[in-house]
Amino acid sequence: MKKIFYLTLLTSLSIFSQNPIVDITDSELGLPGGYYVKDINNQLDVFEGTYLYTKGNTSFKIILVKKVQQYNGRYYEDLIIGEYQYIENGTEVVNTLNEINTVYNNQRVHNIDGNHIVHNNFRLFRCPECAVGEKRLSGSIKDASTNRYADFCIRRIAENGQEVMKIKIGFVERTFQTADEPTPPEFSLPLGEITLVKQ
Repeated sequence: MKKIFYLTLLTSLSIFSQNPIVDITDSELGLPGGYYVKDINNQLDVFEGTYLYTKGNTSFKIILVKKVQQYNGRYYEDLIIGEYQYIENGTEVVNTLNEINTVYNNQRVHNIDGNHIVHNNFRLFRCPECAVGEKRLSGSIKDASTNRYADFCIRRIAENGQEVMKIKIGFVERTFQTADEPTPPEFSLPLGEITLVKQ
């Protein structure tokens, strides 16, 4: 029995050790399936938390959580997942906060996901006001009420003595339909830059 256990353990270790570990800031281009994109320097940690934007009776609440070694169907990765609640003029447009603790086979099913660390000159969301070497998080956000996706970029800074998250949402995916199909619904989440205060 001990021999079988040791043989199984050695086989498992051997298989895992053959899969390379890549830092989230490095390219994994050309690697075989099964590798691990790891947040070696814990750069995703600063983005975790609950954030809130309010203006009058409009609010946007986002919860972000770091997940480690999640399998996405091709490789393992560390990433930020999230959910949100958007209230516009006192009316709740969409609320996915109750899904934050849902464990999916692929955690990228969450309505917010990302692990792409970007710098000032990131072409989708340039940041001339960012400090040299400042790191931001890029990913995607799904409008759960319309099933449309947009890109986002998050910047974590201190502003007026408070920790805030500046999120830019844009580049909503295009939809294609034939002449006899109805026009798809508009993306209902706020676009542009929004500042949310860490709670």
